[in-house]
Amino acid sequence: MEAQPFEMFGNSHLVTLLIIISIALLVPITLKGSKIEKKIFIAKLIGVSVILLEFIKPFIWHYTMDFPWTELIPIHMCNLSTIFVGIFLITYKRIFFEVSFFWGIGGGLNALITPDVPRNFPDPEYILFFFGHGILMIAILFACLGLKNRPTLESVKNGIYFSLATLPVIYVINIVIGPPANYWYLGVKPVGESLLDFFPEPPFHIPLLILLGILVFYLIYSPFWIYDKFKKASAV
Repeated sequence: MEAQPFEMFGNSHLVTLLIIISIALLVPITLKGSKIEKKIFIAKLIGVSVILLEFIKPFIWHYTMDFPWTELIPIHMCNLSTIFVGIFLITYKRIFFEVSFFWGIGGGLNALITPDVPRNFPDPEYILFFFGHGILMIAILFACLGLKNRPTLESVKNGIYFSLATLPVIYVINIVIGPPANYWYLGVKPVGESLLDFFPEPPFHIPLLILLGILVFYLIYSPFWIYDKFKKASAV
């Protein structure tokens, strides 16, 4: 079957999103009530698996789809989110959860909703793109629902500070490597439809990206803030 041009919210896109959401919710639900030792084992297994995946994917992209190595360093926000959530699931170091949560939910959801792919399923690029981002969402939801982790207001600040410190490093890497390197989409907008279509041309979109990122972090945290307020009010 020949892959057709990608259609946002077409049948392939919607079915793929449904599969990812179902698995992401099913894994922690299945383990509900399990002994903590089993959950820790599953956490470490998922952690090791997602980290290995991030270092295997570049070889698949390169040798099966001829992508240049300069585009395949795993330092896109979603790549780093996957690595960080993997480290968290192995080590339980809080900072890795905080960064991966906001980067993964913010960047990962945006990638799943507005994917940077030219063709629909069963194109290999489509499959690998959604597989990688789907695994990220599954790992993050397992950390939250399966292991009972959640962000705090301090987590938002840590995520923002870490992002602001990392962004110039990524920008310099893009310059040093040169085209077609475009990590964090700081040099060129994504191929597919995305929010960046409404932004100025690079690099003048970067200040707006920063403001949007900060807003998204607080929006992601807002349900937890509202829950805490209601809980505190009901306890009075």
